[in-house]
Amino acid sequence: MVEKRNCSFCGNAIEPGTGKMYIRKDGTVYNFCCNKCKKNSVDLGRVSRRTRWTTRYAELKASSLKREKAAEGASEEAPEEKPNTKPKKKPVPRESRKPAPAKESGPVKKPVPAKKPAEDDKNPKAVAQPDKAK
Repeated sequence: MVEKRNCSFCGNAIEPGTGKMYIRKDGTVYNFCCNKCKKNSVDLGRVSRRTRWTTRYAELKASSLKREKAAEGASEEAPEEKPNTKPKKKPVPRESRKPAPAKESGPVKKPVPAKKPAEDDKNPKAVAQPDKAK
């Protein structure tokens, strides 16, 4: 009879002849149904109970929901006051809305003073220096 195995990460059944077996240096054996499970467990070090797509996560979530329902059933026997609900605010018409304040992002830049037009924009030094005559 063929031995049935479950994935060490996600918990799904592994068909005979498929999957990967990973053995650590300390001798622990891990069976993975696919490369995705192997990478998540071995390479990335993720915990299957916290990874949403695994069967183990679904089992953990289902058991926590059962506990919550049991706690709610106990609370139904002794009714408590309902929490106060806040009344909904009426939408304000667009005309009476105040404009949102401008957000300051980063340092404030000082305005650059305008350049005075020079006679020769290409070479301003030529204007300041007198011509040398030889």
